[in-house]
Amino acid sequence: MRYAEIAIPTPVHGTFTYSIGDCEGLIPGMRVVVPFRRKKVVGICFQITDKPPLELNPKSIKSIDSRLDDEPSLSSSMIKLMEWMSRYYLTPIGEVCRASLPSRMMRLGMPKTTRPMSPHEMRSIDDGKIVLNADQKNAIDTIAQSLQDRESKTYLIHGITGSGKTEVYLRLFAELAKSGRRGLLLVPEIGLTPLLTGRATAKFGDKVAVYHSGLTDAQRHEQWQKIKDGKVDVVIGTRSSLFAPIPDLGAIVVDEEHDGSYKQDDGFTYHARDAAVMRAHMEGACTILGSATPSLESLSNVKNGKYSKLELPLRTKNASLPSIELVDMRRDRIKKKAEPSEGMRRMSELQSLSPELYDAIDDTLKASEQVLLYVGRRGFASSVQCTACGEVFTCPNCDIALTAHRQSKISGGVLTCHYCDYHINTPSACKSCGSEELIPLGYGTERLEGEIADFFPNARIARLDSDIISKPSLRRKILDDMRRGKIDILIGTQMITKGHDFPSITLVGVISADLTLAIPDFRSAEKTFQLITQVSGRAGRGSRPGRVIIQTRQPEHYSFLAASNHDCDEFTNSELIHREEMFYPPFSRLANIRLSSTSKELASKSAGDVAKKLDEILRGMNRETNIRILGPAPAIIEKLRGRYRWQILIKAPNPALLTSFLSGVHSKIKRLVPSKVRINIDVDPVNMM
Repeated sequence: MRYAEIAIPTPVHGTFTYSIGDCEGLIPGMRVVVPFRRKKVVGICFQITDKPPLELNPKSIKSIDSRLDDEPSLSSSMIKLMEWMSRYYLTPIGEVCRASLPSRMMRLGMPKTTRPMSPHEMRSIDDGKIVLNADQKNAIDTIAQSLQDRESKTYLIHGITGSGKTEVYLRLFAELAKSGRRGLLLVPEIGLTPLLTGRATAKFGDKVAVYHSGLTDAQRHEQWQKIKDGKVDVVIGTRSSLFAPIPDLGAIVVDEEHDGSYKQDDGFTYHARDAAVMRAHMEGACTILGSATPSLESLSNVKNGKYSKLELPLRTKNASLPSIELVDMRRDRIKKKAEPSEGMRRMSELQSLSPELYDAIDDTLKASEQVLLYVGRRGFASSVQCTACGEVFTCPNCDIALTAHRQSKISGGVLTCHYCDYHINTPSACKSCGSEELIPLGYGTERLEGEIADFFPNARIARLDSDIISKPSLRRKILDDMRRGKIDILIGTQMITKGHDFPSITLVGVISADLTLAIPDFRSAEKTFQLITQVSGRAGRGSRPGRVIIQTRQPEHYSFLAASNHDCDEFTNSELIHREEMFYPPFSRLANIRLSSTSKELASKSAGDVAKKLDEILRGMNRETNIRILGPAPAIIEKLRGRYRWQILIKAPNPALLTSFLSGVHSKIKRLVPSKVRINIDVDPVNMM
């Protein structure tokens, strides 16, 4: 009798043992149907043995019902990667399986065939003949040598905005294709895939696949099968494409490697960038991390000799970096001019715009050039307040103010929670005192769009935020119209700050740069510097010089000063001083233990019990580990989606020590937690909210 260890998508750590029975030809990586808790489910074979585990009675072991695959759905290297991710991120192996395959493949009754459905991104975008500069050639030659020698190295390409990193990626993929190997290009957001896929399609024709959560079930499965069959040379996608079944993988590119979107926030909380490095290492491939604003963790890996750094310090087409001006929005600092500009004369009318930005927009429109305006929030206003009693309309499920949206199907607009989707019609009176004196606070994309339309009525204005991006056809039309010069002013949130190349944009305005800096997160300064640098990089990418205006009430902050000087080293050196003092990454590794319950008291008590147990275990260790435990404390947003959340932060000097400690305490602390409390351990957390 032979036995198989089967991974089943359920929140239980470890695999389940079944006898192979009549299921001949089974090998690891194949999908099977097995009986599980009085029903039939799809699982994946991870191992085949001649003997069952000693603790099991062979007579109690159930048999596999059937085999679904003629050949493995998961390669041996993918199984190894998933086992590593399960251990490192403390996630049940079955949950890792659920994330790694198209959802229809883990369901019974999957259609035998799928009608091919090409994603809408598969449109060729030909940039014509591109002449490489010396730095691009050096990067390509250096990495191509590693590809030829089949070295598993990790490169960090630090290229300023507009330096031609994408062309470097595509040329390296072309080198791979010559030897029959393939490449994977990860991007942080779905909105960046159409342009990159279009450029790749222009070079590789139909040998390009796209893979992300925005595709339908049928499209994802069709693309997955196309990739597995070796019909493509290049795969482009977001976080989930890390698991694409690419045979003969030669290189993984992680574009905008600093972006927090590569970290899954809930459930299986893996970091696609770090897992990509591990996958490439396991498959003997190269990893190429690209960014204009590399993460401090990646820069630290360069310093420690783990990564090799390549520089792209110049923009392509002889374009220059834009000039950046910091505008002090503290009213007592506004400079009076001998001859007031139009913006100064209209200052009393301006709400979100400074006189400097107003004048710059006016000048840019007169020159028939394009403007990009970034604001950190979607909707009309971040909250609505009663002027009589000060009451702010908040979400009953979350500790967060409701965001006002005016452009909705409901007359008068709605107040919406962006976390749980709770919404109400905009009230006409205060629920506490009955006053009808309600005012919107803060600025969102809708409110800025209205203000700009009032001041510049002849301008062609478009808005791009997550309310728009949910409609792919509209998103595509806006981006196409922007490239064709049919839009004068584009207003948007973070999704317009990176990856897009609009040569006619000569002015970028950042409405309230302090929003990111105000977030109570040790990475807030780094995120602010990255955001300012990235959005500034949208200006002046063509033949005309660019200008950037940053509106802030903290112009002396080192993140703004470094960004205005285009000086990444200046920012890095300043920020590392603070990180080292506080023992934060890259000088440590973190894990965030979060407990939640519908009962505030139960969440608080459980967090206290877990923290006490962790302290007890740490004191009992017979060696100095330099592991530190902070908390328990309420999460920054304590109540979210009806659950009260507390957290405990663990700091360790290196990942091996963190993994060892967490593996040892994982089961012990879970036993302390009652069934009404959820516990989640987020290794290498990015979102601290």
